[in-house]
Amino acid sequence: MASYSSDRRSVLKIFGAIGATCAYPFASDELYGQTTSGAHEHSPASAKAPLHFFNESDFATISRIADLIIPETGTPGAVGAGVPAYIDLVIARNTDQQLVVADGLRWLDSEAERAAGKKFVGLTEEQQLSILEPLCAAMDENKNNPARNIQFFSLIKSLTADGYYTSQVGLMEELGYKGNMALAAYPECVHEH
Repeated sequence: MASYSSDRRSVLKIFGAIGATCAYPFASDELYGQTTSGAHEHSPASAKAPLHFFNESDFATISRIADLIIPETGTPGAVGAGVPAYIDLVIARNTDQQLVVADGLRWLDSEAERAAGKKFVGLTEEQQLSILEPLCAAMDENKNNPARNIQFFSLIKSLTADGYYTSQVGLMEELGYKGNMALAAYPECVHEH
C-alpha cells in the first residue's frame, strides 16, 4: 500500500491522467466486468495462477509498479484487483509488447542498481518513485516519445488502468457500476432553471 496518498485520484494525477481510450486485447465479452463465468477473470486469486509470460522476479516488479500507479485506498488497489495477472496475460499475447516490457524491465533494474545498488523491488517507495516520475513526466510531454523506457512505462500504466477498471473491484466497487438492471420506474430528469 502506498503511503504517499490515501486519495486514488490524486495518486493518478502524480502519474498523469489516464487516457480515455483503452486498447483492450480481448473481445468485449472476455473482459472481467462483462462475464460471470470467471473464465478470463483477473482477480486476486488469479495472481496464484501460473504465469504466462513473466518469471517470478519480473512479475514482482510489474506488481510493484501497478501498486504504485493504483494503490489500495478505501477499495483494493491494482494488486488487490488482480491487475498484475491481467498484465501477464496481455503481454503473453503480444510479441511487440513483450520486447518493450523485456527492455523496460532490464532498464528499470539497471537504473535501480545504478542509483542504490539494488533491484527495483528492493528500493524504498521514494526511490522507486524517483525513477518512475520522470518517465511519467516525459510521457506526458510527448505521448509518442520513442524512448524504450518511456514506451515501457506508458504500456504498463495503460494496462494497469485497463485491467483495474475492467476488474470487478474497479468496475463495481470503485466506479459503482451496477450492471444491466431492470428498473421499475425511471428517475425524472430535473432541470435547474
